[in-house]
Amino acid sequence: MSLFLKRYKSVFFLLAASILFGISNSVTAWFCFVPVLFLVHSVRPKTVWLWGALYGCFSYLFYVTWLFTYSASALFGVCFVYAVYCALLFLVLKGAEQFCGKAAPFVQLAVLVLYEYFKTVGFLGFSYGINGYTQYKNIYFIQTADFSGVFGVTALLDFSSVVLYQMSRFFYDNRKNRFCLKAFFPVLTQFAVLFAGVIFSYVYGFYKVSAVDKAQAGFRRMPVAAIQHNTDPWKGGIDFYRKDVNSLILLSEQALADHPETELVVWPETAVVPSVMKHYYASEETERKKLVTELLEFIDGQNAAFLVGNFNVQDGNDYNSAFLFRPGENVLPPAPEVYSKVHLVPFSEYFPYEKTFPHIYRFLLDGDSHLWTPGTERSVFFLNGLAFASPICFEDSFGADCRIFVQNGARAFINMSNDAWAKSSRAQKQHLQNAVFRSVENHIPTVRSTASGVTCIIDSCGRITAECGEFCTGYAFGTIPVIDRPLQQKKK
Repeated sequence: MSLFLKRYKSVFFLLAASILFGISNSVTAWFCFVPVLFLVHSVRPKTVWLWGALYGCFSYLFYVTWLFTYSASALFGVCFVYAVYCALLFLVLKGAEQFCGKAAPFVQLAVLVLYEYFKTVGFLGFSYGINGYTQYKNIYFIQTADFSGVFGVTALLDFSSVVLYQMSRFFYDNRKNRFCLKAFFPVLTQFAVLFAGVIFSYVYGFYKVSAVDKAQAGFRRMPVAAIQHNTDPWKGGIDFYRKDVNSLILLSEQALADHPETELVVWPETAVVPSVMKHYYASEETERKKLVTELLEFIDGQNAAFLVGNFNVQDGNDYNSAFLFRPGENVLPPAPEVYSKVHLVPFSEYFPYEKTFPHIYRFLLDGDSHLWTPGTERSVFFLNGLAFASPICFEDSFGADCRIFVQNGARAFINMSNDAWAKSSRAQKQHLQNAVFRSVENHIPTVRSTASGVTCIIDSCGRITAECGEFCTGYAFGTIPVIDRPLQQKKK
């Protein structure tokens, strides 16, 4: 067995590292990079980049297997991108090990955290797979995200991997020698720093949760219903669009009958596919115009406002938009307040390099992609004293984007999403993890209305207070505080 491990240890470390990343959860997050560091240590400098490329490919192959449901080429593209990223990552980690001496553990930690940050930025930015998100249920531990973001939580988890690796290396390298406390002291110091960081996180978390709950206890609370109609995004045509709208209307009527005090009803991303503005004002009578008119007549007869996701066509451009309708004010004729998605999903929703890569552009158009025009402003809605933003789907995965909404005045996130295309509970839970952190980072609530899950309400500390089951029709109802300002801005 020992001979086998010696000969194939690099393969063993590669598989262990890839599988641990693929199954990312709140436990494995504390040691998922240990086999990565062992792999970097065990291979030669000339081939370390190749092992990194294999790790990047396999780790994301295991992590986002659900992408295959959408497109095999999309899964291949993600694996290729991370093969390149991790080839560079392994080269830098190897360099840190060889040239940084006693500082190597801390340099490697910095490299790991920077890697997790940089893979979220730019056109190819992808926030799924950040280590910190695995702790979304560990409410007290993650409250430090309000000043450090998810990457502060990530840094502590990654540091745990570095410390465990150093301890394992020490005991393995000195297995034939008598234990020497002096030699072990640097590793012991690292462990002490890690332990102190964990203790601080929990102490701060208990304090912050108590402070937020106390600060927001006196705020008026707005009743909200988030609808989930469990649609199949692969089906189209007017008959299916009518079926979807009828289902959304019935679920809304049920929610309003059960909770007549509701002030806002939220529908998912592109819940209404026919463009409301285009078809309502069209001169020609069509089935789509009839459907849009019936929808608006329904909304105008309610007491609650409606936030509706719509395929919005304006001035020859297609937008992925959220419409805020206020019955008796802006429904008939329709003049809704509008937010159009700014941060579009690369390749499947947005590709700005048509002239540079025309073959890729044509490939996307011939495939399942629908390319939108990005919105230009991160606008904020106002309703009954509540200022809220509506990040659409993928947008709530990016902390920096959501902070712009807060800087613009938002005191709640009302997210609309459609992850039904993945047909994967795992994909929907990965998205939910991101949303939880947006509430923690800004200490404001989040309401999520999704096509198939996870439709829920998240409080200002990241606790899920109401939830609709996945892959079923229903709604989540709850109340959210009407916050006058973020907790961090309150006067001392």
